[in-house]
Amino acid sequence: MANTQQQPPPDMGQMIGELVNRVRILESKQGLFAEKLLIMNENMLEEYKKMMEEVKKVVAEVNVVKDDIGNMQNIMRHLTQEASEFAKQDDLKVLEKYINVWNPLNFVTEKDVLRLMGKEVKNAESDSSE
Repeated sequence: MANTQQQPPPDMGQMIGELVNRVRILESKQGLFAEKLLIMNENMLEEYKKMMEEVKKVVAEVNVVKDDIGNMQNIMRHLTQEASEFAKQDDLKVLEKYINVWNPLNFVTEKDVLRLMGKEVKNAESDSSE
């Protein structure tokens, strides 16, 4: 009856040892993968934070550009309104015709009139004295 216990064959002990070694190798590989995954997650979080900062900067710049465009549109509207109040070419031609008809360069000043009247009076006096 002492022999009733069966001892595993010697090959079985080797097989169990190999399996234990393989399990240890797999555990170490799994540990390395877990570490790599943790590092990748940390890197992704850092990149996500950087990207979000860049997105915030871009959004801020876009808002500044929108404000600038709005200001430019207001200026253009103002300039358009001002330009609509400018004199038209036809109006200027009409004014030019009136100026040419009146010929303001031939107008006399009050001094000229008094001087001419003084000469006329002197001429009239000199004509009457003759």
